[in-house]
Amino acid sequence: MDTKEYLKNMTVADKARLLCGTNYCSFGGFDTSAGPIPEVRMQDGGTGINFEHLMFHPRFASEELLKEYSLEEANHVVHHFYETDTFTEHEKTLQKLLNDELIKYRDGIDCAPGCYPPGILLASTWDPETVYETGKALGMEASVYHIGVLLGTPNVNILRDPVNGRFFEGYSEDPLLAKTLAPEMCRGVEEAGVAANVKHFACNNLEKNRTLINELVSMRALREIYFPAFEACSKVASTLMSAYNSINGKHCHENKWLLNDVLRDEWGFNGVTVTDWGACKERAGDSVACGQDLFMPGPFDPSDIAKAVEEGRLPNEDLDNAALRILELIGKVSDVAKTSGLTTDKYRETGDKAAYNAASEGIVMLKNDNCMPLKKTDKVVFFGPESFRDYGSGSAEVCTDRLQSLSSELKSHLGEDSVLRDDIEAFRQGATAIVIARIDSCEGSDRADLRPAPETVETIGRITKESNHGKICLILNVPGPVELSGLENAVDAIFTVFYPGMMGARAMADIITGKVNPSGALPCTFPVSYSDTPACLSYPDKLTCLYGEGIYTGYRGYHKRGIKPLYPFGYGLSYSRFDVEGYPASRKDNRISIPCEVTNGSDIDGKAIVQVYVGKASPETPRETVKLAGYRKVPVKAGSKERVEISFDVSELAYFDEEYDKFLIENGKYEIYVSVEGCEGLKRAGDIYIDDGSEELKCGPEWSLGRISKYKTLTDAIRKDCGNLNIPFVAFEANAIYVPSMKLRELFKDAVDNFAEFKNAAGSFREE
Repeated sequence: MDTKEYLKNMTVADKARLLCGTNYCSFGGFDTSAGPIPEVRMQDGGTGINFEHLMFHPRFASEELLKEYSLEEANHVVHHFYETDTFTEHEKTLQKLLNDELIKYRDGIDCAPGCYPPGILLASTWDPETVYETGKALGMEASVYHIGVLLGTPNVNILRDPVNGRFFEGYSEDPLLAKTLAPEMCRGVEEAGVAANVKHFACNNLEKNRTLINELVSMRALREIYFPAFEACSKVASTLMSAYNSINGKHCHENKWLLNDVLRDEWGFNGVTVTDWGACKERAGDSVACGQDLFMPGPFDPSDIAKAVEEGRLPNEDLDNAALRILELIGKVSDVAKTSGLTTDKYRETGDKAAYNAASEGIVMLKNDNCMPLKKTDKVVFFGPESFRDYGSGSAEVCTDRLQSLSSELKSHLGEDSVLRDDIEAFRQGATAIVIARIDSCEGSDRADLRPAPETVETIGRITKESNHGKICLILNVPGPVELSGLENAVDAIFTVFYPGMMGARAMADIITGKVNPSGALPCTFPVSYSDTPACLSYPDKLTCLYGEGIYTGYRGYHKRGIKPLYPFGYGLSYSRFDVEGYPASRKDNRISIPCEVTNGSDIDGKAIVQVYVGKASPETPRETVKLAGYRKVPVKAGSKERVEISFDVSELAYFDEEYDKFLIENGKYEIYVSVEGCEGLKRAGDIYIDDGSEELKCGPEWSLGRISKYKTLTDAIRKDCGNLNIPFVAFEANAIYVPSMKLRELFKDAVDNFAEFKNAAGSFREE
């Protein structure tokens, strides 16, 4: 279809209908009444196919089919589709009818959808290739289900406050880690011919009153912390979802600065912007004028869009641009279908492999006191759950029969008789206890606190009362950080699997038994107490949330306040013993490179995550003590060393200056650190000096009086200039004390251009 030519023949009403979703149950689709335009399916999600959205589409749950069944029966079947032993005979008939339709719809693929790890576990891999392969598998699944736009691929809202109900969906508390990993998810999905969908733009960092909340965020924090991952994904993804919330008083879906000025004009995004579901309750025409293209879900009334054109609120050009973008998306993804030759076995194999690799690369070992790995002769006893919660609640829910239990996976390694349950006598005789700490988390509401479940605390308290017993392994099956006061010292090993997806149990069993050497690292900080978190005092009472911590999110806030966390950002243990040395940095053009040597001092092959951090010495503008500037996951053979060079762009040294409304780089010394232990295990690797920083910040008349007065050479030069030009120097002295923020040019206006001594001093000045 020639989209531009087609657009010419569309009426205003046709274009308005095109911008509106048509069917609520399908969670997608474009109105076809504007002409012979094919429907495009939109559906969650980023962790696998959401059955609730899929099965209530009229394609499956038609009125004709459902007339024989009650709503309760239909709901039970859809939400427990593969748990047929819980069905009545009547429900089993419905399940078979729906499953037969599904197999036809999937062009013969007879396999349940996959369940993949969410963003937090993908980020724990610190491996772009693993994220990309997961994206490819999700794209493959979406193509089998004829889904044109796969929602939430990815969710890149920064992990700001760990009580956030959707914390597990996000990638990291660090913008660099998020912006280097999340676009790989987009690439993988798009490679399958499916449109990736990055969400929620922007600052959807809590679930409390998420459709009404107004986020008050400084421009600097937006630019440095909350925007980078969105900008990176906007270069790859075909669609972007605007957030429910308002930012600084303006709803995201009607925020012209956000959707037009930043997203389109500055970043060059040419794709389709989609509202979050039901977000637009005001005048849709005004939102189109602000850069919002598609209003979901359906049926959405297009009348205000047409009316806005009539009233002059919506320029024809803006409506045409929105309609054209949607037409181009339709042309790209409306005929999405499974790859030729894809079989059921290949479908299952591809998904299982991607899910397994993600889990095995991302599971994080937090503690190990000679507890793991187990030997083949060891026995284990489960106290409490024997399987994981593989996904979070809400849009991330996946209905599948491809999940594993940890106990059954361990039996395949250790034998049936070596995996026991609630056997306190075996524990007394030396069997290793396994306690899975499960915490649910759900879209739509936040966690009340970061405490572990009471049953976990009770179980560990009960079994540690035994005077003689085996080791205890605690596995955190959680959406994010957990307070472990009273538990950490009571157990011998701690892992976090977060929500690990369908292959999490297999990967965990392989790690426990030593088949896989753990190599994940935390993408977020685990605090000792929630009160230590940078955002804890900014949790909203009702409708306003002040981002009071500014740029000091996550580990930046802990470092700045000198608060030691329980487990720091970037932390993760291995069965190997790693050390790293960093060598003097070099610069070529705009790339700064740090040579590193990683040593594996053990007899076990492993993977080290080499992290490079940088901090500005004596910054003029307040900033983080250190921040992540680069990283790489490096395989290192037992007893050997690997040389690796980690480089980053000089722009990573910049901060956003609100006065100049742009990123600027200060001249001076930057301290470089390397680590294989996270941001608390830093080793100095020298400095790099920047002397070609931003013109706006170079020593001269634009400097403040307070800043100039710190340096004797500059002050003496001004004293001489004042004497030569018969200007009272006392004006500088007094204002430097009482108005230190005043710029030199403000004080001396045009006269400063004749300050010859100051010009000479400034020209040779080098700030340490």
